[in-house]
Amino acid sequence: MSSKKISVGLTQFTDFTFKGVTGKTSMVRQIKYQDEYNPAFDYWKPLRDGIRKFHENEYSNDYLLSLAKKVTQAKQKNYLEAVKAHLKFIKNKKIEWFEPGKSNWYSEYITVRSSPELGLKIDGVSYLIKLYFKGKDERIDKNKCRSSLTLLNQSDFTIEHVPDVKPAILNVQKGKLISDEPSTEDHLIALESEAAQFMVIWNKI
Repeated sequence: MSSKKISVGLTQFTDFTFKGVTGKTSMVRQIKYQDEYNPAFDYWKPLRDGIRKFHENEYSNDYLLSLAKKVTQAKQKNYLEAVKAHLKFIKNKKIEWFEPGKSNWYSEYITVRSSPELGLKIDGVSYLIKLYFKGKDERIDKNKCRSSLTLLNQSDFTIEHVPDVKPAILNVQKGKLISDEPSTEDHLIALESEAAQFMVIWNKI
């Protein structure tokens, strides 16, 4: 086992947990040998940042709709669909913003950067929300997201939150918020197993 601790993002780790055995190997290879991160090639970054600003500053719906029109022509259809789905998701809900803070999850050999983009109190329930933009065509449910939800729940945050805050993943394109009850011992074991499997593959490719 490598002694060098690696660091990945939660979206990358979530993608890994969604894959079957062969797909996991391909996913780790892609992560390990990818080019250095460049915001210019991050397809959803403007909208990810925009949704945060929209809630943090209590902007009107026009802010997100205009953002969708400012991206390149090739992106506009996907952006507009995602924006409309998000506006439909929050419609008729009482939404209050709170600062989510930064967070990481640590295992023996891997660090997952797990900072949620949003801290939202929705109809009286507080959520730490990670935005997920790859759920348009892939089936995403609580069972598939459980390791990532457990990871969020077990992350070390830079600020304290209310005790009953819930970790959640928002499937942006479907406007579906996926949350879970407090992590069980079995959930923790499953998460550690996923992290260990990630490292086994990492060290063999």
